Amino acid sequence: MKSGFNIKFMINLAYFIKGNPETSETFIKDLIEDFQLDNQLNLTLVSGESNKNSSSKIIYTNFYDSGYKLSFLLFKLGSFIGQGEKFKISIRKILAFSSLKKKSLNQLKIDIAYVDYATTAYLLLNYLIERDIPLIVHVHGYDITARLKTEEEKEEFQKLCKYVKVFIAASEYIKRILILNGCPSSKIKVIRLGVSNNYIRPITWEKRKKNKPSLCFLGRLTPKKNPIALLHAFDLVLKENPELVLHMIGDGPLLADVKKRIKSLGLVHNVILHGALSREEAFPILNKAWVYVQHSVSAPDGDQEGFAISLAEAALFGIPVVSTIHNGIPENVMDNETGYLVPEFDYEMMADKIVKLINNPKLAEEMGKNGRSHILNICNASQRRDKIIRLFKTIICEA
Repeated sequence: MKSGFNIKFMINLAYFIKGNPETSETFIKDLIEDFQLDNQLNLTLVSGESNKNSSSKIIYTNFYDSGYKLSFLLFKLGSFIGQGEKFKISIRKILAFSSLKKKSLNQLKIDIAYVDYATTAYLLLNYLIERDIPLIVHVHGYDITARLKTEEEKEEFQKLCKYVKVFIAASEYIKRILILNGCPSSKIKVIRLGVSNNYIRPITWEKRKKNKPSLCFLGRLTPKKNPIALLHAFDLVLKENPELVLHMIGDGPLLADVKKRIKSLGLVHNVILHGALSREEAFPILNKAWVYVQHSVSAPDGDQEGFAISLAEAALFGIPVVSTIHNGIPENVMDNETGYLVPEFDYEMMADKIVKLINNPKLAEEMGKNGRSHILNICNASQRRDKIIRLFKTIICEA
């Protein structure tokens, strides 16, 4: 079969996700939708949650949830003898294997397995090895930064490297991290995240300039997105533009800290906290903004962004982006062309760049248009799907 991709055959694909497909990250939901539309794929979703309503297309196996709470108990007990991390990983892998074995998944023909996050793939590895199912893993940020701290996690990653057929990375930066952690470069393919145009209908800048100038941030309130640094940048921006409004869309562990900092900086009348919103609710707010802002940094635990999909979504609305030189963001935002990038934690420089765009709508419009063209070129959803399917075919033909 090596001779040709012109031979048409159905690929039995199992897409393993840790949770419910309806509540998964947008880039996962979008790829699932693209896979479902492709007549070359017989797609089955395999969820790590427990649910009695499994169907022929979604099988709930409990592989991710099983042992989750127990693993932390064993971690505490094992820590007394210096084996906490080993105990935690071992019990989760054992119970995940058991959960997968119990389900009708065993009767399912699987040509290839596709998994988001290396940390999810660790739990599946023994089951896939036993059934000799080829594996593709899409790595992101957290799973190869914050989660590669202990010797036990590094050992799991090396096991994964030996078995996996291909790692998909959304940026060259992530590819470099994989290589530095011992993954052969021949096993890594850089495929940008696809950004769906189905939900994006940008207004013209003529209409945008009729709105009151505003900034927008869209994402979880976590240390790696550093909303506190963003608030300090915005505080400086208000010295030049006191009527400006910052829309913050998202929830997360830093929400209480964000509220306190808004109050202490006197930003209560200029910052609107919208909480977590669906794309259908969030995008109309984003669409009216003049500048998208996000101060991503390496978090204290080492956690980093991946490609930062929200920046790409903002660019598709024709909005310039001001962000940081962090992980894959310089491949997403072209400094001085589609927006501005500043060093991590330099909120003063971030404020300067925001003021420059707000005070120069023509420049903001030009950068916004450049950003839309750039993301349309590198984040085409159908091209992403086609590249991944070509990987499937290559792996199956070489088997």
